[in-house]
Amino acid sequence: MIPLILALELFFDQIILPLVYGLAYELIFHQGVHDNYILFLNLFKILSIFVILILNYYIIGQKFYLKPNFAEFGWQIFIFICLLIIAISVKGQHFGLALDIGIIAALPEEIMFRGVIMGWVLEKITKFKQSYINVLIALGISGLIFGCFHYINLAQQSFGFTTLQVMNAVGLGMILGAIYVKSGSLFIPIATHFIWDFVVTLKNGMPETNYVAINGQDIFIECIILAIQASIAIWIVCFHFENNLLLQKI
Repeated sequence: MIPLILALELFFDQIILPLVYGLAYELIFHQGVHDNYILFLNLFKILSIFVILILNYYIIGQKFYLKPNFAEFGWQIFIFICLLIIAISVKGQHFGLALDIGIIAALPEEIMFRGVIMGWVLEKITKFKQSYINVLIALGISGLIFGCFHYINLAQQSFGFTTLQVMNAVGLGMILGAIYVKSGSLFIPIATHFIWDFVVTLKNGMPETNYVAINGQDIFIECIILAIQASIAIWIVCFHFENNLLLQKI
């Protein structure tokens, strides 16, 4: 099921939809989509969300667990910190862009990779036993799929640089998955993903193409970062394992 929904999502997102809204955009505005890339990117991500939801409905039917546990005060503090970061960044040079990129990156990716894929794998693998190992396997599978998905960036980046990005995304995906497992609410990893992309974009602006060669030191450093990220994900899941709220819901 997972390979099928990934293949169909890529087919619609990378082939069908760009042709459809690219042609529509040119007919309506009489210019190419890349003349206004941000608008194009927003349309792309909005339509991508609909594609994911429709494919999930007809193929997997995975349930999304969105409602936070309001008794968990820690998540309330986290959301407050996110809002505080946004508030103090209003006058930043790239504030509007960061807000936009944060939203359109976090929503479709978290719905797809944590909501659909990790949720489905987790339910199947913990059906008979909710153990540390089974949960960590689900995190690893979903994180690896999330990371490898970033190879679609090869159109704008070198293979080496994209591979570093993939490795970082694997670790980040595991952390986001662990947060979903612990919080029991997809809203929390969405907020985490959003604030990560928001801060990065606020600092650096719109990502550009990157064909810089990498070396062995870059790979070694990224391996260390990946190990740290995986360790954080494992700690989140294993710390008071009985309090993993998503496991209680499924």
